[in-house]
Amino acid sequence: MRIDEFHLHDKNRIAASYYAEDQKTASLYDYPTFHHQSLMKRVSHLATREFQRDELVNYLSDYNFQYACSAKTLENIRKLRDPKSVAVIGGQQAGLLTGPLLTIHKCISILQFAKLQEERLGIPVVPVFWMAGEDHDYEEINHVFVESNQQTKKLALPQPSPYKTSATLMEWNGKKAVDWLETVFANFGETAYTNELMTSLKENLLHAKHVVSSFAQLLTELFGEFGLILVDSGEPGFKRLQKTMTKRLISENQKLDTAFNRGLDRLSQLGFDHPVEQQEGNAHLFFYHEKERLLLFRNGEDRFETKDGSISFTSEELLALAEERPECFSNNVVSRPLMQDFMFPVLAFVAGSGEIAYWSALKDVFSIFSFTMPPLVPRLSMTIVSQKSEKLLQDVQLPLEDVIQKGTAQAKQRWYEQNKPHDIQSIGEETIRAIQSAHAQLAQLAIEIDPSLEQLSEINVNRITKEVHYLQKKMEQKMKKQYKDPLARYDQLALALYPNNQLQERVWNVFYYMNTYGPTFVKDLASQTYAFNGLHKVVSVTTS
Repeated sequence: MRIDEFHLHDKNRIAASYYAEDQKTASLYDYPTFHHQSLMKRVSHLATREFQRDELVNYLSDYNFQYACSAKTLENIRKLRDPKSVAVIGGQQAGLLTGPLLTIHKCISILQFAKLQEERLGIPVVPVFWMAGEDHDYEEINHVFVESNQQTKKLALPQPSPYKTSATLMEWNGKKAVDWLETVFANFGETAYTNELMTSLKENLLHAKHVVSSFAQLLTELFGEFGLILVDSGEPGFKRLQKTMTKRLISENQKLDTAFNRGLDRLSQLGFDHPVEQQEGNAHLFFYHEKERLLLFRNGEDRFETKDGSISFTSEELLALAEERPECFSNNVVSRPLMQDFMFPVLAFVAGSGEIAYWSALKDVFSIFSFTMPPLVPRLSMTIVSQKSEKLLQDVQLPLEDVIQKGTAQAKQRWYEQNKPHDIQSIGEETIRAIQSAHAQLAQLAIEIDPSLEQLSEINVNRITKEVHYLQKKMEQKMKKQYKDPLARYDQLALALYPNNQLQERVWNVFYYMNTYGPTFVKDLASQTYAFNGLHKVVSVTTS
């Protein structure tokens, strides 16, 4: 593997401003950078806080052990007993087959930043991956994209439950998941590694109770030797450790929401759009009722209820439920960062652009609970480039950076316009002008014969013009067919490096690359050295 890097313009204005260390957004965060001075300051803050370290270590040991975690992971978990120890944390929804590549990139970011800071700070720093198992949007995690007929194709596994419940509680049919897997790999294509991967993945899907346990097992296998610690935010046992903070989220709910809205207003004043939807009375907590995950709203000073009012509690009733059944509660995008900060001594949070944007509204929310928002570390962003793609880049003479950022559509059209032998567009326009000129005389005569024929004349000329346009379109199609092979090079490049007009890491799945380069692909990727300098990484891979 060869690692190169370049500056990639981020379309998210808030994140771009944060990366640039712009003073405009610096005031939105407690630590406007993730440099050494900020991290030292964060360590000092965490030293003043107390955490339920023994309970957390016991829970994490049991949870990770069930997935046959490595000795390195258990060692990292035990480090959390040390009152000086801190964590680098990041997370993602639990997608099928680990979801898009960015999940893999985030794991690598967490591992490498934790290792780097342990060396620099001289204290135990452990890597933690927070699996968002409490999320209920199954359509965001139920699929992978594959290549089919030179296009992306979405292969989804149908939702196993009709209820809008969390992914952790959504048990599935392993046999149906295996059928889905076979379709996925049929599109990947058979290689020397396919049978080995398929055997392992089939076992994973058949033994997993749901997508989160499948996801956890895969991450353990891919990153266990590096010591990655996993936690499922939706697991009932973990919920019970959150009880104290859940009660605080209820009792301080009005203050929390006011602080959040103040953060959104501050963004508006700075000229930014709201990164999170603003809803009046949002309690920023979900409640599980009859298998469904329902958002709660405040109604007045002392009542919480669902949007339709069908379920309602007083503050006292809700606090009692949080004490007795904390597993009935679930966090949203505003309360989840608070819960992470309560549960773990968070040195830094590894974030994508979207997370950096919505955390910009949370500074005052953290202060309500006497917390400070941890430094945000932009996760490593990467594009994997094959030898085939490198050759195609040479053939079409396009800069790699351009293809990664905007695809090949404009370059493809430019090549076609420069190389096609006939200017169909100009000839077509000239033909239409001639037809319209000749038809004008006919139309004038029709009106003189009977004024009521004017509308028919307009319809007639439009119909003729439409037919000419249709002929032009067909001529262009036939012409492009003659240039199918040279034009296809542009499509192949875009499909590999800018699929669906997005960064590669947001679309393609890691098992396509493991099927191509072998089961050690992720280990090899994670073993490279990456600089946390905000630059996009280009990973050039050779076929073994």
